[in-house]
Amino acid sequence: MTGPDPGPLILLTRHYDRTSALEDGRVLIGGRPARFEMAEPPVAFKRLSEDPAVTAGEMSLGFHTALVSGGAGKFVGVPVYLSRSFRHGNVFVREDSPLEDFSQLPGTRIGLEEYAMTLAVWIRGLFAEAGVTPETIRWFTARDPVAAPEVEARLRRTLDLTRVDNGSTWKMLATGELDVVLGRPPDARDVYDGPFRRLLPSHWQAQRQYYRDTGIFPIMHVLVVRREAYDANPAIVTDLYKAFTESKRLAIEDLRVNLNTLSVALPMLEAHVEETDALFGQDWWPYGIKSNTAALSKFLDYSLEQGLITPQLEIGQLFSPETLGT
Repeated sequence: MTGPDPGPLILLTRHYDRTSALEDGRVLIGGRPARFEMAEPPVAFKRLSEDPAVTAGEMSLGFHTALVSGGAGKFVGVPVYLSRSFRHGNVFVREDSPLEDFSQLPGTRIGLEEYAMTLAVWIRGLFAEAGVTPETIRWFTARDPVAAPEVEARLRRTLDLTRVDNGSTWKMLATGELDVVLGRPPDARDVYDGPFRRLLPSHWQAQRQYYRDTGIFPIMHVLVVRREAYDANPAIVTDLYKAFTESKRLAIEDLRVNLNTLSVALPMLEAHVEETDALFGQDWWPYGIKSNTAALSKFLDYSLEQGLITPQLEIGQLFSPETLGT
């Protein structure tokens, strides 16, 4: 006798090419269909935390790390990295700023959405490599509500960390109240033709060299499963890992083979594929733990150095036991 049909898994994420085969049903999760509900971070992170109907979804690596460090058992991690990005180009100044290198930042006023956000962890790591520590900077955060308020409350004891009442660090940068903002201007036109510019004039070259030197492609978002869903069916984590891995494989295969009728609106797609192969190798977007040990270890080191976690975490603490061999 079989039990009632549990219905589709509800997954909360953005739309990505690497999830398309799951979204359209070409790939099933443990033989079950999934219902993808789209949401932008940090709204997605908040709903994932609060809505018991959601089985799994993407979560900020920084917030997941902070939750694990704090002993919260809300989520079980799966080594699927839905969002990754180099962050050298996410440090903005005014067009007339004299700043052109991370080493010039001590004494500056820097704005960002939230201190514990993953983007900021990676960028502060780049600052540290240039000899700049968080204690030498005046920080201003604007997100309301804060996703990890306990982290900012604790760090105010040791850092110059201020909440911005008007909620717009970009306006403050434009008016000279801030020297730097981390992130990306809300108006895309301001990225290349507006009052701001990237601090690093050659950020694309810096990103490529960073990867050549470190082998690290920074991880931003990780797949997590609600603890109740995992406890009820531990096999769900391996089902998710296998399904997301297959969906990603199909997406990359599509970029490689459909070059007569381009599946992505990039006229020089074949050139991009060849360049990416040359720099990253055949697996541009690796899932699992073994292929991402360098990135995960560096992120945990940065998190500890920046006071976001105490004590040092091991990589295995971020993920379910069933996926530790991946």
